[in-house]
Amino acid sequence: MQNKSVVYVNYCPYENSGHILDYLLENFDRVILFSIAYHTLKFKQGMNKISTFEKGKIVSEEHLLYLKIPQNMVLIFIPLRSFVNACQIVYKTTQLFIKYGSIDVFFSVNAFTSVIGIFLEKIGLVKRTVFWVWDYYPVNHPRIIVRIMRWLYWRFDKWATYSDRVVYLNRRLAQVRVDAGLIHKGTKYPLVPIAMGKLSPIKRKDLAKIKLGFIGVLKKSQGLDMLFDSAEGLARKFKQLTFEIVGSGPDENYFRGKAANSPIKFNFYGLVSDKKFKEILYGCTIGIAPYTPEDSNVSRYGDPGKVKRYLEFNLPAIITNVFEFSKELALEKAGIVIKYGDAIGLANAITQIVTKYDYYVQNVVKLHQKFYYRKIYPTMFDLENG
Repeated sequence: MQNKSVVYVNYCPYENSGHILDYLLENFDRVILFSIAYHTLKFKQGMNKISTFEKGKIVSEEHLLYLKIPQNMVLIFIPLRSFVNACQIVYKTTQLFIKYGSIDVFFSVNAFTSVIGIFLEKIGLVKRTVFWVWDYYPVNHPRIIVRIMRWLYWRFDKWATYSDRVVYLNRRLAQVRVDAGLIHKGTKYPLVPIAMGKLSPIKRKDLAKIKLGFIGVLKKSQGLDMLFDSAEGLARKFKQLTFEIVGSGPDENYFRGKAANSPIKFNFYGLVSDKKFKEILYGCTIGIAPYTPEDSNVSRYGDPGKVKRYLEFNLPAIITNVFEFSKELALEKAGIVIKYGDAIGLANAITQIVTKYDYYVQNVVKLHQKFYYRKIYPTMFDLENG
């Protein structure tokens, strides 16, 4: 790869979703990562930071200004927080330019930060820009403040399509832009889904003790309420079942409160080290992703990175019928798709997977081969065909 340096901007804790950071560290001599905070997460260190890597090794880390805002005021203060973040990205990139010279690629998965990259390209600090489109924010939300903020974000989304290379996670994301006139009908557009890392060795499970693993930001749109609402029925059917919850987020205290009164044990681990993360998932039986199906849920247009992490650990997955990927998971028999809120369907899915566990695990292995990150990410940076 001719590109030697990359500025990569993403929101915490998604920096290495699909092992994209791993890929950058393997293929760029210098990687400058801007890790931007959005959700309230229980970190012990500062929320915003810039990390510099040389030849795959971290050489420096600097904390950036982070505006602490009460969770119920976050939406109102998004413009201010975004402006502060933009100023910091421009200022720090200018310092990097002075120190290292022009940066080959500015890479982001967010429309707002991609527009910052276009600005940096216009003033000569970066050579090329790559926008990996991860999301679409439907304006049809019941809260007016959310509708306003999503409308504003859509302005940036339109401007971000002027990046040198625009890559989409899936056809659904691209189609809403075709419908909006941002992509001309009949135009070919590159699709690069969230990938998977190296497959873990298959471990024999004690199927009498079922552990359902959940990883991700703890917010209501992730569908955790369904697990609590189904707990009573699950407790009657499965004598030894627990939920292993890894992550933090704005609704963490809400879920911990519900867990205190649940007949099923919920173990909350918060944000953990990579070693502990692997230990927890490796000990699980099934991964679960019960996303809510509302049209206004941005997850509908994304790619379930958490599910692909489950598959890396040979875990069959139970997922709601929200994503495009849900169909592929069901087709390949690597998991089961259920309707959100269907407690009986959830219980039946657990039973079916446990009963034919080896069969599902072997199908997980087959599906993994299609999504290995070193196979699919080179397309992302094929700037000659941008």
